[in-house]
Amino acid sequence: MSTNFYRAFEDGLRGSRDLIRQRQEIYLPFINPLKALYPQCPALDLGCGRGEWLELIQSQGFLARGVDLDEGMLQACQALDLPAEYGDALAALMALDDESQVVVSAFHFIEHIPFASLQLLVREALRVLKPAGLLIMETPNAENLLVGTNNFYLDPTHEKPIPHLLLSFLTEYTGFSRSKLVRLQESAALHDLPQLTLLDVLRGVSPDYAIIAQKTAGAEQLAVFDPCFDRAYGLSQEALTARYEQQMERRFQAMLEDHCLQEMQHQGAELAAELGAELQHQGADVAAKLQRQCGELEAELQQTRKQRDEALAQAHEIWLQSCADNSRLQALMSSTSWRLTAPLRWCARSVRWLSSSFARLLKSGARRIVVAGLRHTIGRPALRRRLNASLKRYPRLYEALKRFAINRGLMVSASVSRHETANSEVPQHLEGLSASARQVYYDLKKTTEQKDQR
Repeated sequence: MSTNFYRAFEDGLRGSRDLIRQRQEIYLPFINPLKALYPQCPALDLGCGRGEWLELIQSQGFLARGVDLDEGMLQACQALDLPAEYGDALAALMALDDESQVVVSAFHFIEHIPFASLQLLVREALRVLKPAGLLIMETPNAENLLVGTNNFYLDPTHEKPIPHLLLSFLTEYTGFSRSKLVRLQESAALHDLPQLTLLDVLRGVSPDYAIIAQKTAGAEQLAVFDPCFDRAYGLSQEALTARYEQQMERRFQAMLEDHCLQEMQHQGAELAAELGAELQHQGADVAAKLQRQCGELEAELQQTRKQRDEALAQAHEIWLQSCADNSRLQALMSSTSWRLTAPLRWCARSVRWLSSSFARLLKSGARRIVVAGLRHTIGRPALRRRLNASLKRYPRLYEALKRFAINRGLMVSASVSRHETANSEVPQHLEGLSASARQVYYDLKKTTEQKDQR
């Protein structure tokens, strides 16, 4: 490869010095805290190229030194009087003393060397760095599909892409305290772009990334760097894909909702038409039914009016008849014959009253006679037995006399007799009562006891 080919390649495809230097300012928050830890801050840049990083950290007060094997690149450093020298980067690193540097950097260098050399670079960087010192390795990001499948191979000196998970694991496996993935150089507009295209997903992921590994140090020293190590940087393939999928899902949902809305509107129109036709049909049926019912009600009303008129006519006739009868009655009562027959009517009423009074007297006398006879008979057991024997041939007469005697208090019913027999004598508070009164008492007592048992 000719002396100036690679420099021309870098100038044409990587970007201008000012652009690269501006991009590298993202690392300043990582390295500037080192100036508070160490009075002098020696730093080694492996494969320094045109010297953008050397120029930047020199301006920040670091004692920077660069190493590169490309003479065309070094000419750019010499033109700016930057401390860069010709030589093998790994050899220069291995020649350094233990814990002699605060920063070891390799910008777009590790993809040019075999993996065994990369392992050696990480081990030697750990050795030469001071506590809390930083190893910065920037390389193309194969997460970006356009970079991993095309742009990476534009540089004929590239070996193969290095996934960030491998590089991060290598630093931690070698012994660094921690490492941070910093994705770089993506379009700033993609962070807030409301609508992503498929091309944005394919090429929008950060095209470069860096692994910044820090050597073990005291907790207080490492805590100064926590704000930088806790941040998230750049755009990952997962983040862009998730955003694109969410966008497509929203778009699909919107299309589905529009389709559903159109379908609902169409179905609504059809349903409205069907309902309108059905309502019209039902309205006609209801109107016909109401018309029939109105006709029936009108006929019933006419019939009711006819019946009312007939009833009024009949009532009028009855009233006229009543008036005529009342007139005849008044004429009868005012007549001479009615006055002449008044004594006869009085005599008839008197006779009816006397006859009813006489019947009541006879009935009362007969009742007294029967009561006296029953008392006489009941008081004589022998006569009572003969009378019972005779009357039992006439059951209806026997039962009637028995009920008559019980109702008049001459006898007690079987339930009262059994109760008094069981108690052997009448309670003192019942001695003054007749047999019928005691019967009422025992019936009431039995009914009360039955209710209490329920």
